[in-house]
Amino acid sequence: MILLGTNVLSELMKPEPNAGVIRWLDSQLAETVLISAITRAEIELGIALLPDGQRKRKIAAAAERMFAEFAGRTLSFGETASIQYGQLVAACTKKGRPITVEDAQIAAIALASGLRIATRNVKDFADIPDLAVINPWK
Repeated sequence: MILLGTNVLSELMKPEPNAGVIRWLDSQLAETVLISAITRAEIELGIALLPDGQRKRKIAAAAERMFAEFAGRTLSFGETASIQYGQLVAACTKKGRPITVEDAQIAAIALASGLRIATRNVKDFADIPDLAVINPWK
């Protein structure tokens, strides 16, 4: 099973998303592809920060349609993920490779749920032990 990262969801919202990403996603069983509440929060924040206008409305509408497709497939940051979070942030920090709060939370959700992460930013997750990462752009 796969947890989609924020940049994958952002790609899906584009008027003309990357054809390779779409092919990759279409090759997955829908019920095996999940998103996290953290990823949704990142996208909602990005939309909220946009200036009011037609572009913001279009992006918000695209996000709403996309999130509707993931109804019932959004994972929260729960107790098990919080334990994973502490361990993985400590491990990254000790290696001198700090990780953003959001990436650490997404990784913790994936680890707690036994999922792989799909992202274009493979390097952001490279120092996390036991985390499998997929790049749908390749």
